[in-house]
Amino acid sequence: MGKNLKKIISISVYFFLLIQIFVSAGCSQVTPELTEANYSVIFEYADNETFPDSRLSLFMESNTDISRYERIKITAMENSFIWDFTDFSKIESSEHKWAGSTNLVVPEDEIIPSGMYEVKYFNADEKETTVYVTISYDTSIYDLTAEELVEKMQSDGASKKIAIYDESDILLYYGEKYSEYETARGIWNSYRQASYYYDIWCTAGNYVICIMPQQKVSLETE
Repeated sequence: MGKNLKKIISISVYFFLLIQIFVSAGCSQVTPELTEANYSVIFEYADNETFPDSRLSLFMESNTDISRYERIKITAMENSFIWDFTDFSKIESSEHKWAGSTNLVVPEDEIIPSGMYEVKYFNADEKETTVYVTISYDTSIYDLTAEELVEKMQSDGASKKIAIYDESDILLYYGEKYSEYETARGIWNSYRQASYYYDIWCTAGNYVICIMPQQKVSLETE
């Protein structure tokens, strides 16, 4: 489970970095100032027969110094699920600063709520800011096997990606699944150290990300 979690997190962050983001001007206020929200509901399939596991990825862009953030509290207004945590990811470039988590899970047999979320960010001095984010996605995916999901994603016009890893779980490539990556031989020709890969389906806006069962890069099976 630990290895799978690390893979999901690395894939999720990669998606996050590739999403188009909005440019905001920086400022030096002490109170946290949050601008754009970025969320994805992530479904992971362990095999072709069972239903997927799910988690929520939620990041906020900030106009203030993200190194000062120490705590995030997120509340789903529909059913009062609360995530209150200090272990979260901080991503910063020359123009953008984002903070959030790719691993917000709900109790077993529950689904990630749609609707309004209250999001609070706290600085080291406990100064806080609150924003509200509306999350909307197709909950029917919970009841689809991997095979059924492919049919749905194709009919919905979702895009197909691929994530390729080596035997040390290092991500070698994430991006479009071009024709040369449709076979293990094609993947191996481009990445000789490749060990396994995931097909990944993304809906428009990356609001839903579906990670398909792991497949080995084995030339013997072709």
